[in-house]
Amino acid sequence: MFLITYGIVLVLVIVKIDLVIQMLAKGLHMSIPIFIGFSIAFILKRPYNYLIKVFGNFNKNEKLEKTVKPLALASVYLLFFGVVTLILAFVIPQFSDSVQLLYKNMDDYGRNLETFLINAAEYLRLDNLDISKLDRAIDKVPDLMASVATGLMPKIFDFTTNFLSTVVNIVIGFVLSVYLLADKRRLKSQFHNAIKAYLPQEVGEKLLKVLQLSNETFTKFISGQLTEAVILGVLCFIGMLILGFEYPILISVIIGITSLIPIVGSIIGLMPALFILLMIEPIQALWFLLFIIVLQQVEGNLIYPRVVGGTIGLPPLWVLLGIIIGGGLFGVLGMLLGVPALSVIYQLLKEDIHAKVHG
Repeated sequence: MFLITYGIVLVLVIVKIDLVIQMLAKGLHMSIPIFIGFSIAFILKRPYNYLIKVFGNFNKNEKLEKTVKPLALASVYLLFFGVVTLILAFVIPQFSDSVQLLYKNMDDYGRNLETFLINAAEYLRLDNLDISKLDRAIDKVPDLMASVATGLMPKIFDFTTNFLSTVVNIVIGFVLSVYLLADKRRLKSQFHNAIKAYLPQEVGEKLLKVLQLSNETFTKFISGQLTEAVILGVLCFIGMLILGFEYPILISVIIGITSLIPIVGSIIGLMPALFILLMIEPIQALWFLLFIIVLQQVEGNLIYPRVVGGTIGLPPLWVLLGIIIGGGLFGVLGMLLGVPALSVIYQLLKEDIHAKVHG
C-alpha cells in the first residue's frame, strides 16, 4: 500500500508539476507573515531575555514577578520602534537631500568628468579618444530618467497593491512575533514533546541538535553582522566628515547596508560611491578609494575578528560559496542568510566525517 500510494503521488506530481509549483509558490507567499514574525522574534530574543533579567533583579517582590515578562516585552518593542524611528528620522531626510542635490548638479558633475577625461587623454596622448559621446550620454541622463518615470506610471497601481500587501504582512508578522516572544518557553516545550512523541529517540536527538546549532550560528552571525555594519557605517561617516568628502550620509548609508553581505558587500557598496564622487571630482574619488582601502583593512583586521570573528566557524572559501549559492537561489536575502546556513551544514558534515574516520 505504501509503494502504491507513493507511485500515485509521484505520477500526480510529474503530470501536474505546474500545479504543484503553483501551490508551493502560493504556500510560500502565504507564509511570508510567519517568516517575518519568526525573524522579528529571533532578532529581539536576546534583548528581551536581557530585559527580563534586569527587571527581575529590580522586582524582588513575589507580587510583582508576574509583571516582569509583560514589562520586558513592552520595553523591547518600544526600544525597537524608537531606534528604527530615530534612524529613519535622521537618515531619510539627509538621504533624500543628497539624492536631490546629486540630480540637480548632474550637468556640472558631467562637465567635471568630461574635463578630467580630456586632460587625461591629452596627458596620455590619446588623440583618438572621442569625448563627445560621453557628453551626449550625460546630457541624456535627465531625459532618460524622465522617460523611465513615465514608463513606470502604469505600474503604480501594482506597486501600491504590493506595498499595501507588504504592510499588512509586516503588521501581522509583528503581532505574531509578540506571541512568539511571550510564549517562547511554552512553545519550545511543546515542540520538544512533539518530537519525542512522534520521532524515534535517535532521530529526535539529532534534529534537536541541528536546531540548537542553527539557533546559535544564526544568532551569532546576524548580531555580529548588524553590529559590524553599524560600526563600519559610523566610521565611514566620521572619516568622510573629517576628510571633507561630499555626500557623507548618502555614501555611509550605502557602505553600511552593503557591508551586511560578507566579503563582497564592501565591493558592491564601493562602486556607486566611487561613481558619485567621480562625477563631482575625480581626484576626490581617488582619495576616497584610498580611504576605503584603509577602512577595510581596519575592519578586516580589528572589527570583524572581534565582532564576528570565527564565531560561525566557516572557512573563507565556504563563505564565498554560501554567498554565491544563496544569492543565486534567493537573491539578496540568500546572500545574507546563505553563509550561516552553510555554516550549519559545514559543522554537521565536519562532525559526521570526524565520527566516521575516527570511529
